[in-house]
Amino acid sequence: MTSTAIPQQTSAADASRISRRHFLSGVAALSALPLSVRALAAGTSAQPQEAWVSAQGAGSRHFAMSWINPASSSATTALSGFRGHGAAQHPHKPWLMVLYSRSPGTHGMVVDIRSGNVVQRFDSAEGHHMHGHGAFTPDGQLMFSTESDYRSGTGKLVIRETEHYQIVGEYLTHGTGPHQMLLMPDQKTLVVANGGLRTHPDSGRKILNADRMDSSLVYIDAASGELLGQYRLAESKASIRHLDVADDGTVAVATQVQRPAMSDNHLVNLGAVHKPGQPELVPLTAPQTLMTRFNDYMGSVAINSRERIAGFTSPRGDLAAFWNIDSGELTGYHAFHDVCGLTTTLDQRYFVLSNSYGEIRQINALTMKEEKSRRMKFSGMHWDNHLFTVKIPQNIA
Repeated sequence: MTSTAIPQQTSAADASRISRRHFLSGVAALSALPLSVRALAAGTSAQPQEAWVSAQGAGSRHFAMSWINPASSSATTALSGFRGHGAAQHPHKPWLMVLYSRSPGTHGMVVDIRSGNVVQRFDSAEGHHMHGHGAFTPDGQLMFSTESDYRSGTGKLVIRETEHYQIVGEYLTHGTGPHQMLLMPDQKTLVVANGGLRTHPDSGRKILNADRMDSSLVYIDAASGELLGQYRLAESKASIRHLDVADDGTVAVATQVQRPAMSDNHLVNLGAVHKPGQPELVPLTAPQTLMTRFNDYMGSVAINSRERIAGFTSPRGDLAAFWNIDSGELTGYHAFHDVCGLTTTLDQRYFVLSNSYGEIRQINALTMKEEKSRRMKFSGMHWDNHLFTVKIPQNIA
């Protein structure tokens, strides 16, 4: 496997100046462009074309990034050589997709989905590992990824330029084990899920600080790295791992409970919502019988902004569940074996679910019922934790 060389990192002050210069150069012209992974990238004037992107594979020889064309029910694959996790789309070169290593991996790759070719590979800096997620600045000149210095346990947003994906700086995430992160609708703020868990590549995915974990949701100024806000859940052993952002800036978070580290066995609400300007995270509740079935674990979260519904998946519970993000009302749930991947269609009509058996299902976002005629099955595919919807130019759909 080839990889690019990693230059010596700049100081925090230099990184701040670099990021601010690149960020501000494009923010005025691109103020209308949302930059979440599932955002609408620059395309053509023709009807939108979409693809559903996921890491997949059941072994090192088959690990890959794959993408589905729902219009033709076909899938294309680019082998990675590492187990991937999350993905991000370049805002101005929408044919370029980045795949990040599952924690505690150290590799990433850039794929041209027009040709299916891997056009760039990159690695974490020495002493660091990835946490599987990232996002671009609005001008596409910089990319952030969630990583940790495993020697100190310090959580970081590592900043890379996007010509050769060399490291040019870093921000602190003001926590441990940063996981998913997205750019907020204001195009100026990054929201980061600090899982609070420390790992080390030599120990695999073993949690090294369960008794001292400190999970939080943080907001960070994308141009300077300044901490703008930090919020914690009432249950300190609930690790905030994944999140999504609605068009109005409402954030939904999905957690994974470290049950062995708890002092008792009370049930923990696994989803929560934070609204702009509010002082705390508000838990999403469900009947005890349903809560028990989630088995302390939510794997993905996706918001349908049109219907104001957040979906959550629990692969340990074989279940997807849905809440209204304004009222907190449970609106429905769906049993699906080993379900984890979750996204919404571009038109916001459906939630799309995937599992490790290569299956795809679609839930009508208005009725909360599955439309069985829209099921897909991809033999030999093993969809991994996440699913992302991207808009792509018509000529590469």
